[in-house]
Amino acid sequence: MRNLTRTLGLALLCASLWLGGCGFRLAGTDSLPESISTLRLVTQDFGEARAGALRDRLRRAGATLVSADDESGVVLSVSWLAPPDRNLVSSASNGKTVQRITRGLRFSLRDTAGVTLVADKTLTRQTDIRLDDDNLLASNQERADVAGDLQRALFDQLIRQLNRI
Repeated sequence: MRNLTRTLGLALLCASLWLGGCGFRLAGTDSLPESISTLRLVTQDFGEARAGALRDRLRRAGATLVSADDESGVVLSVSWLAPPDRNLVSSASNGKTVQRITRGLRFSLRDTAGVTLVADKTLTRQTDIRLDDDNLLASNQERADVAGDLQRALFDQLIRQLNRI
């Protein structure tokens, strides 16, 4: 029993070293560069829930968020883009509709002196979903789930863009 525990511990140690050596990281564990780790977040066209989700994602990435009147952090300006959903295909025979949902995030980054580090850049994500006209409640829930997935993907993409600075 003692040898089994020791062998299992050694195997876990080897697996951890191997995964760390190949560049594996858990999702959402990217850390921002030190030069932009202190941020003043300025949002536009964001609801409070979406802004809170972005703040949480930035904190998980290692950012320290300061208040709007604090001049010690770089300024990350972010606006939310939600164009109307588009119907691509609609079938009267079976009541199914294929709809394209698109969401975008426009951002820019300025240092404490106002010098532009990243000019306005737009990130977009889209997905097509199949909706059932006969089951509107499920269709609305699916649309909301897809919109949430697109939001999370855009926030992760923003973190990856900030890591490249």
